[in-house]
Amino acid sequence: MFGRKSAGKKNPASRGNYTNIIVKHKLQKFYRIVLLLLVVVAVVAIAWISHKNKVYTDYVVDERHDRTASSNAHTVVLGKYILTYSNDGANCSDTKGKVIWNETFEMQNPIVAINGSAVAIGDYNGRKIFVMNTQGSLGSISTNLPIRSLSVSEDGIVAAVLDDSEVTWIYLYDANGEVKVTFKTTMSQSGYPIDVELSPNSNLAAVSYLSPKDGGIKSSVAFYNFGEVGQNEIDNYMSGYDYQAVVPYVEFMTSGLAFAVADDRIMFYEGNQKPVSKSETLLEDEVQAVYHNEDYVALIFYDVTGEHKYVMRVFDSNGTLRLSKGFDLEYKSVVIENDVFYVYSDSECMIFNIFGTEKYKGTVDDTISLLIPGDSVNKMTVVSTNSIVNLQLE
Repeated sequence: MFGRKSAGKKNPASRGNYTNIIVKHKLQKFYRIVLLLLVVVAVVAIAWISHKNKVYTDYVVDERHDRTASSNAHTVVLGKYILTYSNDGANCSDTKGKVIWNETFEMQNPIVAINGSAVAIGDYNGRKIFVMNTQGSLGSISTNLPIRSLSVSEDGIVAAVLDDSEVTWIYLYDANGEVKVTFKTTMSQSGYPIDVELSPNSNLAAVSYLSPKDGGIKSSVAFYNFGEVGQNEIDNYMSGYDYQAVVPYVEFMTSGLAFAVADDRIMFYEGNQKPVSKSETLLEDEVQAVYHNEDYVALIFYDVTGEHKYVMRVFDSNGTLRLSKGFDLEYKSVVIENDVFYVYSDSECMIFNIFGTEKYKGTVDDTISLLIPGDSVNKMTVVSTNSIVNLQLE
């Protein structure tokens, strides 16, 4: 006879062993995942370091497109497009040579202001301004006084310095010519505006004034706010700083970060509404040229050590010196793309990164009117009078 089977109790020791097995299994799985992630990170880091340190010695031509430009035309970058202008008009094309738009005009001395993909073209001492972006015309502006200088925001707002005998006016227009803000300056009060720049979002304007003081000169960098915050201030004035030096260059890196270059220092300012002084660095040598992007400001000097002809000193947005790089190339211009610097002349090009690693140095077959970086460091477009050539370094 079979008796009834008793339920009995589970062995606590068996339960503990089972739990340990599960924990060990999970830990092994976790360790394998961590190890895999470490391997992936290591591979990515090695690839990144290899890419950053990769040096190119030659190039191949990916594409070549015909281009026609008059001998007196100027060629500049507009966004990632090519802007060509002269006394007779302007046109915009892509890097394959396709013309996006064409604008005709008659100007004695065209002056151009560019901010991102927007451009304003006016006639110095004239009274007409054309406003465009990479897609086409945004409008035109007629002024009632002679134009002395221009600035434009990314959304097509134009700041124009207009001369009126003993008074100098600064007008803000939209692209259709409607006056948004006006304010006047005089030598006896604020000084003469030698540079005016708009922030990318047109909320702020930075003005560098020059005026006499005690037998010498004084410069002032003033900031104006055209948004809601600035409406509560007299003449939209928000902040200003005085210097016993000439400050011929003021510019915005972003809508909340600006810098100015004097004959003896570089200054950085920060603030989306009321910019304040962020840093100031004295310069021992005379600045020959200034270039910048959203992250860096590059100043070029003669190399007083004699080791090279020029030296480029690169400051980040905090005003910290990040790179000092000597070179001998008789440069025409410098383009900064992310953390890569392209220095070029009529026939030569030198490329290096923020770490000072030289990526490429050599000549190109075409006369360089303009160089446009591509979507990676080994790609670029060389624009000449007769052609647009897309190159790949190797």
